[in-house]
Amino acid sequence: MLNRKYLLTYIGIMCLLSLSNQTVAFGADGHRIITKIAENHLSEKTAQALKTISDDADLSKLALWPDQIRSIPKWKKSKYWHYINISDDQQFENVVRSSKGDLLSALEQSYRQLQDTELSDERRLQALSFFIHFVGDIHQPLHVGRRDDRGGNSVSIKWLKQTKRRNLHWVWDSGLIDAAKLTVEDHVERLNNASEKQIQHWQQDSFLSWAVESKMLRSQVYEFGLTTPQGKPATQKPITITQDYINRNKPIIEKRLLMAGIRLAGYLNQAFDPHKPPSNLNK
Repeated sequence: MLNRKYLLTYIGIMCLLSLSNQTVAFGADGHRIITKIAENHLSEKTAQALKTISDDADLSKLALWPDQIRSIPKWKKSKYWHYINISDDQQFENVVRSSKGDLLSALEQSYRQLQDTELSDERRLQALSFFIHFVGDIHQPLHVGRRDDRGGNSVSIKWLKQTKRRNLHWVWDSGLIDAAKLTVEDHVERLNNASEKQIQHWQQDSFLSWAVESKMLRSQVYEFGLTTPQGKPATQKPITITQDYINRNKPIIEKRLLMAGIRLAGYLNQAFDPHKPPSNLNK
């Protein structure tokens, strides 16, 4: 078991590495944006509780830790926790869940552990990192993915006129966010505009409903504007991601970032300040 001080030091080292190597920290800005939005909606009591658990660590750095540890033997088991597979014609109640775990079960477990005061500081800190991260993951439609293409990882794409080959999962993890050419702080300032009604509605939804929403968005994720004479999606390889595709889908991913941040704050407040009603602290 990692001790708390070592875990915080390790998180700091890995985040520095992610800044020096762009191939690491896949989708890091999305997790940062979500966490920063959430921080604007935490009660003072909740914020203080999180500071105590994390030893006042930067929550946006904690959010990146689960992606950084997957190559470590101790944590290789966690790679299955970042997604859940479901076919287009399936309902969640009929899905055979993986014995190795999945995104929904990992969300539920990390949230329970975060609230369990009988656990060690190290376990609760790990649970906090995992929970923050998984709330972000489940709002990305391709983390609720099709098994046959590994959540878009096997779908080769060309991004605009670039020659480098990427995959569809990257588009929704990073490409659409990066297309705005904004800093994390600029994203947060521009997106953090939810109304009281939206906040109250979004914070009442369950983890399962978040997954259902992401699954419903997949029809738009795979709409490339290419069809066969029979009206079915064409299978051009690699698929070119056009500016039209970006323009249609950037608002979708931005709304998912906002919803994730609002919901993250809601569940954290529910855990540490349950008497606080959902509200927009910036209004």
